[in-house]
Order: sequence, then structure tokens, then C-alpha cells
Amino acid sequence: MAVLTIEQAAGPLREVYREGRLIPFLGAGFSAPLQLPMWRELMGWMGEALGFEPALFELHGLPSQLAGFFAREREGGIESFIAEMRAQFHAREVDERRRSSPQHKALARRHFPTIYTTNFEHHIEEALRDAGKEAIALSTFDDFARCPAKGACQVIKFHGDLEWPETVVLTESQYFSRLRLEAAPDQRLRADLLSNSFLFLGYSFSDVDIRYVWYRMEQMRIEGAPPGVKRASHRRCFWATFGAGLVQPALLEDWHIDVIELDPNDKTRSVVELLDVLDG
Repeated sequence: MAVLTIEQAAGPLREVYREGRLIPFLGAGFSAPLQLPMWRELMGWMGEALGFEPALFELHGLPSQLAGFFAREREGGIESFIAEMRAQFHAREVDERRRSSPQHKALARRHFPTIYTTNFEHHIEEALRDAGKEAIALSTFDDFARCPAKGACQVIKFHGDLEWPETVVLTESQYFSRLRLEAAPDQRLRADLLSNSFLFLGYSFSDVDIRYVWYRMEQMRIEGAPPGVKRASHRRCFWATFGAGLVQPALLEDWHIDVIELDPNDKTRSVVELLDVLDG
């Protein structure tokens, strides 16, 4: 298993970046400087709306299960909650934090044809626009079917977009539906995985659907090899984290993912350093 420093990862990262084959996959941690509500606070909102004490509501199930209960019990369903999320996540003060976020500025300095994110909000594509770049968010089937503007960065909203409530994946049943790997973002990810390297940032690698996609890709590689023929080495991906531990690097090695250890004492500086090293 490989656990790399930024210096050790710099060479392989630069190589695939210069080939145009490095795709960031950004999780909630990437938007930490924006001080957005985390899952616990979101579940608190749901609990209060249903008449629960927030701390007690979260004891009744996993976040996706609580979201499903909210969708079932609350008048207006999950869309009323998504509307509240949109108002909070896209507030003026959050936009101001994005414009001064070193991480978002560092991302916008790079040239990425494609970026994936599990974040629902608009701050990744808006950070690119802040830097004068064209960005297109893809979440609906029509978004993926439409021919994108030439030169625009395609920001693939893997768990949906707050601007399109029907695309947002919050409830347990929605997550289970995604495990069929038939939605447009899943099909695109499977295609992109064939010839690109992914760099996971701000991502805990705890989402079952993402892990399942990587598992299925490995199974397809095994099943696709002719009998008696050794499989060709696969293009490697990278997961940047502030604490790799012993278990995850060993498991991710089976899926051809190297781990990059970042500095937990200065997280923002370390993320910026990792992104800046691409142009070194």
C-alpha cells in the first residue's frame, strides 16, 4: 500500500494533470472554509421542523434514514427542506467567504476540464466563474445529453444540485436507487474512470455508492481480462486525507488508489499546496 507525502505524489500528479487526465472529486470537506452546515446541523433542522429535540432526533437513525422520515412526515416533503438548504448555503455571506477562500482560489487557478463533487451547493462552479472561467453544472439527464460549451469546465454534481431539487440525493431510498449505477452521473463516472485519474479532496471515502462504483470497476477489470492473460496495470487514483490510518490505505490499494497525507495542523495551506504543486 502507498501513503505519500505531497512531495512524493507531485511527480505522478503532474504527469496526469499535464495529460489532461486528472479529475478532482471534491467532498464536503473542501467547502469547510465556507462554514456550511454539516450533516448533524442539517438533521437538527429536520428534527426541529418535526417537533423533535435535535439531539434526540439524530438518535433515531442514520442521516439518510432521518431524511427519508422527514420526506414522509413533513408537508411539502424533502423539497421544502432543500429550499431551506439553498437559502442557507447560497447566502450572501457564504458567497463572500468563497471569494476569499484560498482553497477555492487555488482550484480555480488550475485548468480542469471536469470536476466531480458530492456537494449540493454552487460554490465550486462559482469559484471558477469568480476567476473568469466558464463552468457548467451537470446534474439532470438533459444536462448530460446536451453538448457542453467548448472550453467550459463541466462540474458534475454527483449527488445533485440544490437548483434542481429532484436531483438531490438525501434519503436512504435515493441512495439505494443510485446503487443501480444507472443514473446519468453514474454512467459518466464509469466512462471517465476508464482513462482518467481521480484526485479525491475533502472526501472521507465513506459514501457507499462511491465505494461500490470502485468495487464494480475492479470487478469489470477482472471479468474483462481474457482467460490466462494477466490484467494490464490500471491508471492510479489519489485520495488526499489528514489522517490515513492503517485500514483505508490497505483497502484502497485493491482499487488502485494511493493515499496522500496532508498536514492536519494547517488544512487550508496543505490543500492549497497540493493543488499548486500541479503547476510545479
